[in-house]
Amino acid sequence: MNIELRHLRYFIAVAEELHFGKAAERLNISQPPLSQQIQALESEIGARLLERTNRSVSLTPAGQMFLKGSYQIMAQVKAVATRASRMEKGELGEISIGFYLNNTFYAFGYVKFASI
Repeated sequence: MNIELRHLRYFIAVAEELHFGKAAERLNISQPPLSQQIQALESEIGARLLERTNRSVSLTPAGQMFLKGSYQIMAQVKAVATRASRMEKGELGEISIGFYLNNTFYAFGYVKFASI
């Protein structure tokens, strides 16, 4: 299966606008390529996501389920990208701290504080 993030963005826009023209305008692309990409997405997953009539667009049950999953995927991508950016800036990550305790230090402390 070869679904790209842009397919999800395109589908989300159409699902939210329920209009190909408005979704295309929102995405700054023309309507015919948007329609072609949605058809390719439907073909790739083997399910009709949108019910199209001359005047309206609505989500099929598969489309409703796919929309919920698309929101989740896009949120995960955003979260991972944010974490990677923070890690690169040094704002996030792991730090390991270790020390070496030798017998001389231990003996000194034991003698000095033996009465405690």
